[in-house]
Amino acid sequence: MFTACFVIPSWHYWKDPLKHTPYWELYYATYIKKAGFDTDVVDIRSMKENHKDLDLKKIVNKIPERNFYFYWIFKTGDALEIYLITKLLKKKYPKSIHAAGGTHVDMCQEECVKHFDSIIVGPGEESFINVIKDYNNNKLLKKYSVNYKSLNFRDTNFPDRSFLSDNLIANNKMFSQYGEIKSTLTYFSRGCMMKCAFCTYNVPHYLQVKKPELVRREIKYLKDKYNIKGLLVKDEVAISPNTKISTEILEAIGSENIIWRGQTTTMATFEQLKLAKESGCVELAFGVETVDDKVMQIIDKSWQNKESITRCIEDAKKVGIKVKICLILGLPGEKKDIANVTLDFLEKIKPDYASVSGFLPVPGSPIAKNFKKFGIKKIDTNWNKYSHLLYRFSDDEEVGLPFEFEEKTPWGKSLTNTEIKENIIKIQKWLRENSMVY
Repeated sequence: MFTACFVIPSWHYWKDPLKHTPYWELYYATYIKKAGFDTDVVDIRSMKENHKDLDLKKIVNKIPERNFYFYWIFKTGDALEIYLITKLLKKKYPKSIHAAGGTHVDMCQEECVKHFDSIIVGPGEESFINVIKDYNNNKLLKKYSVNYKSLNFRDTNFPDRSFLSDNLIANNKMFSQYGEIKSTLTYFSRGCMMKCAFCTYNVPHYLQVKKPELVRREIKYLKDKYNIKGLLVKDEVAISPNTKISTEILEAIGSENIIWRGQTTTMATFEQLKLAKESGCVELAFGVETVDDKVMQIIDKSWQNKESITRCIEDAKKVGIKVKICLILGLPGEKKDIANVTLDFLEKIKPDYASVSGFLPVPGSPIAKNFKKFGIKKIDTNWNKYSHLLYRFSDDEEVGLPFEFEEKTPWGKSLTNTEIKENIIKIQKWLRENSMVY
């Protein structure tokens, strides 16, 4: 009998790694188990003695032997840790097979193929199972590649959460700004229809949305098994621009009598926002990124501007949805006064919450692929510096910016890294002072 294990990394960049649920690891582990293979999950987050202490050698010694170890590297900030885990496990269990997929693998295939016996390019519903089958038949491939369009996410089932203990699935932390609400995390769609130049989390470049019946079924499952009252919907775009699809999904959520929060684009209409509120939505995060219309054009986000952002936020407030603004500083084309311009905008629109991160030229993004076009002199590929994409800036933490602009760019004189860091710190300080951070 072949045994398989999905390994969840420590998520060292999170202040509270146990706050969120490792959805995709559980999702693919469910497929492997349903295919008839003995499957479990190892959660390194819960094996750490404390937040800062990450002794991987000590932790790996506690991991039981399995024939196959699988990984889903969704964020580049996890890559080096997973490479090391793989190396240590191979040393401990020399006959074990290791395969990895995820956005980072999709974008860094040449690098990843050096660390794993097989890599999964594209979705993993079929590929992880094929790794086991092919190895059993002495036909293991170095790369398994499947196009996202060949797998209909609309019909896929939700993950079995019982791989982890109940307290690692449901907690009162995701809705802490609203009180003691037992909640968890899920996805009702995969991908994004936008092609923002700084992003790779829009793979595939279109939105795959689940059937309304499957949405209802998953919510019922979470309510019955975990007594869930709130859902963090982690979709890249929680409200589809397609009115028919968004209506079906929002009505499906609304039929299950649950509150939820998520993220979406500023393309959402008043009617969609009204229906979202009626479905139980209490908060939406909008990927604004920048308040400079010129910068929006540079990063291929010209479908929005300050005027459309303001309109969407005002509409959300009118229907009673709290607003979170997600910002990125250090983008190509920024002017020296960007911090003051941003603060003026925040004071004007008055969001309920906001987050700010430093720009990262994420591997595989249009900017990273053609960085000189965007005025970037060099990029640091030490992936440990890429965790700052997650807005975790504590008072004693250095802002990570793994790149440097040319002094002169196509848009004029660039900001130095010192200036960018000062701008981030300035805005972060203002957000804390105004109780906009959670």
